[in-house]
Amino acid sequence: MIYRLKLTDDYPNSYWFQFKREEISITDLMDCEKIHLKNPLIFTLNKKISEKRLLSYNIYSSDGPDFISPRLATLLENNEEFVKDVQLLDAIVIINGQSHYGFKVFNILRSISCMDMDKSESTPMLDSQPDGPRIFTKKVLRQNITEDFWMARCLEDEACIVISDKLKQFCIENNIKDIVFE
Repeated sequence: MIYRLKLTDDYPNSYWFQFKREEISITDLMDCEKIHLKNPLIFTLNKKISEKRLLSYNIYSSDGPDFISPRLATLLENNEEFVKDVQLLDAIVIINGQSHYGFKVFNILRSISCMDMDKSESTPMLDSQPDGPRIFTKKVLRQNITEDFWMARCLEDEACIVISDKLKQFCIENNIKDIVFE
């Protein structure tokens, strides 16, 4: 089976970070190509929050890409198969002026055709390009995927990140609870 990568529904709105766009943009991460950065990516949060509770999560949301905790990053970096599919880019998280290191951003290096277009619902992004990019109102993933992968972008919808049973099992075995397997 394959699943869409999704954060838990109880992820607080107050924990949405701001992404400092300098070296790359969110669209650069959709190209499925290695990225070479001179500096870590920077995420900031300037709100009165429980820093201890915030740092207990393993995956975080921002107005740019999602990013992962140092704990999850270390687990994934040590998995040789996972790092064939995903480049982990360094990130610094700044919470109320204090820097935290070891966070990573997923740069997914492969895409696979995984959307069941007969069961999904979509419309062309541009009326002038009916066969071009689509906007999905309902996403249904095919379950007959034979490719061996850990994490990939959906070819039909680049914003959709899919994960395999292998990654789901890895998360369960390592007690990663704030990722939903939909």
